[in-house]
Amino acid sequence: MAITEMPKLKMRFNYSKLCVMRTVLSFLVSVLSFISIQAQSQNSQMEMQALVHRVDSLEHELSYLKLTYELYTLNSDIIMFANEVYTKSIAIRLDLYNRNLNSKLGNSHQQYYESCLRKKQSISGLIEAKKKFFTLKVITYPYTESELNTLMAGYNVIDDAYDTLEHSLNMLKITVDAYKELM
Repeated sequence: MAITEMPKLKMRFNYSKLCVMRTVLSFLVSVLSFISIQAQSQNSQMEMQALVHRVDSLEHELSYLKLTYELYTLNSDIIMFANEVYTKSIAIRLDLYNRNLNSKLGNSHQQYYESCLRKKQSISGLIEAKKKFFTLKVITYPYTESELNTLMAGYNVIDDAYDTLEHSLNMLKITVDAYKELM
């Protein structure tokens, strides 16, 4: 080869070497970008799974707390009504003891008793609806054994509270009848 052709050959060699290096470099950048995207994708998937798990956990806790609250509220409402009825029967007995007898008051006591019976009837319907809701929720939702035990304890108290209400209403009926007899 001639000396003049040598720089051209060197230049051609450097240019092809540069093209190969660019290709290799672009390939490496592509591979690294792909790996980086895959790693980010895996991190995103792991974060998404963690968030889904956390949402499921919160949903479970909310369901348990809501059901516990509903049972507690129902029991509290029944007991408060039973106590109100029992207190009214004590007040009527005090009127009997003190001979505070009045026909208008007797009619008022009778009307109160009848309104209590209507309220007891609506509570009975509410109890049946809540029991069905409770049963459906417990069957369809995976509560832990500990949670089920707590829920069942609250569920079983409903019948006891209702029995207390019936006892209070029976006491009120006896007291109102005694009041009306003495008038």
